[in-house]
Order: sequence, then C-alpha cells, then structure tokens
Amino acid sequence: MPAGGRTAPLDKGVGQIRLLTGCAGLALILATSAWAAAEPRLSALIWTAPGHEVAALTRQPAMCSKAKADDADVLIGEALFNAPMLLGGQAARADISCASCHSNGRRNPHFRLEGVSAGPGTADVSSSFFSPARANGRFDPKPIPDLAYPGRISRAPTTGDLERFLRGLIVEEFSGREPSRSALSALAAYVSAIGDCGAVQEQPRRLADQVLLVRLSVMAAGRLIASGETETAAIAVAGARHQLGLIDERYAGASLDRERGQLLAASRALQPIAQSRAPDPAELQRWLAGFDRVLVPLLRRSEARSLYSEARAVRRVRQD
Repeated sequence: MPAGGRTAPLDKGVGQIRLLTGCAGLALILATSAWAAAEPRLSALIWTAPGHEVAALTRQPAMCSKAKADDADVLIGEALFNAPMLLGGQAARADISCASCHSNGRRNPHFRLEGVSAGPGTADVSSSFFSPARANGRFDPKPIPDLAYPGRISRAPTTGDLERFLRGLIVEEFSGREPSRSALSALAAYVSAIGDCGAVQEQPRRLADQVLLVRLSVMAAGRLIASGETETAAIAVAGARHQLGLIDERYAGASLDRERGQLLAASRALQPIAQSRAPDPAELQRWLAGFDRVLVPLLRRSEARSLYSEARAVRRVRQD
C-alpha cells in the first residue's frame, strides 16, 4: 500500500512533552521571520550532490508498505524515522533524519555530505562527524542501502537483532539519546514494513508527502503520550515542526507570505503543547483538526506556485 494512504485516529492520553522540541522549529522561525528574503534555503540541498538538485527536489523513491493501514507501531516508527531529533547531535542540528539517507525508507541516490560521502548515494558510517563512538580514523564511504531489501541483520521479530542494531545507530553512530524499548520496536516495525514497489521505483515529491508526515507525527505523539512515552512524544512533535519547516522552505516569494505566516503560526501553536508539564491530548486533536481544515486547503490551492512545482524548482536551481 502506498505510504500516502495511511490514516489513524489520534488516541487520548496524559503525560509530559519536554522542552526537547523547542529547537526543532528554530529553522522554521528563522526562515519565516525574514520574509524579505525571497528565496529561503532548501535544507535538503545541503546534502545533495552537485548536479542532482532537480532530481532531489522533484522525485523520490517509491515506497509500498507491507503493513496494515492502522498498524500503530509502523505509524509511530515512520514518524520517528523522519524526525532529526531522534538522531540528536550534529544530525539534529543539520536537520538530518534517517529519511535523509533513506528516503521513504529506500535509498537516497542524491545524498552527498562533504567529509562523509565520496560519490552520490554514499556515506561513511564510521566517520567522527556525527559521533566519535564508531570513528575508525579512515575515510571509507559505502553505498547507502535500500531498506526494502533485508541485509545481514535479521528482521525476525523474535530475535531483537534489528532493535539492537537500530539502537547502536542512534546512540553510537549519531550520538542520540537512549531510545525507549517501544521506540525501537516501532522503528523496527517500520523498517520491516518497507516494501519494493516493483516496476514503479520513483514517484513525484509533492506537498502531500510532507502533509502526511505532519499528521503522522502529531498522531504518533498522541499515542505516545497515552502510553507514557513523553520523551519519545517530544521527538514526534519536533518531527511535525520539522515537516512544517520543510513545507515553509518551498513556499518562497512575497506572493506566498500568507502561507508562510500560517505555517509559522501552526508551528508556534505546537510549542506550548510540547513544553506543558501536563499537556492535554485534546489540544493535539484540535491542532490537527485546524491543520486539516484551514492550513492544508490553503497550501493545496497555492501548491502550483510553490517549489513543489517542478518547473519552479528547476528555475530555482538554475538561479542558485
């Protein structure tokens, strides 16, 4: 099933989402507070190989999920997979998430980060750039794997091998905080659900992709609050704000001031929920209802004037 088809209800619960989310919206706030700059930065191009900019902005690997549409663990895992705060450290500061290298859980063939990559689609997982824990003093980038195809790590749910592997990546490779057992279980469920779409290996990159991830992240936060996973919920809320920032980057130019203003307001509205010592899950529900009722239709109406338009993306790359 295509990723865009998933929906799930927002569960109620109580708990505390901590200040961890505060810096997740910083890039969004900085970008939208200076509207005089007609062309805000496109963060994904920071780790895109020269000559690959148009492809990276307009296309993405196709992803077909093997999970049921309402599989809570897969939904939460996808939200965390797309949240830079999960990785922490340099990755979070650079807005790099698991999905930066593994777009839609597949392989990002355009990824290239100076000092970490050799050619496009490669990364040195033993580099000290993200963490000294696995640094080996050598520059030895390897091709980024496609997670639709199991590698040497067993994905059998009874072994726990995949969860241990993911924990090592987060804590040792990227200096992230120790993830909870349920967070690792959700990430493993998402990775295990990534499928190959067969003959359809690419799909357009559209506003709907980011809108879906905003929704998934907010819904994941609600579920996590209900289960008492407040620190992981904070990562999910930060992920929602990150996705709002990615949308903001593409709504460039004075003619889209209204859209960027609404995006900024939406991000700021999540902040007090994140910082509350006793957040009301109903606030997340109300936020999501308003997002779907007001902001999403506004963004859709002007999508053709944004950098989700391939023609506009091409012009932007040529200007740069």
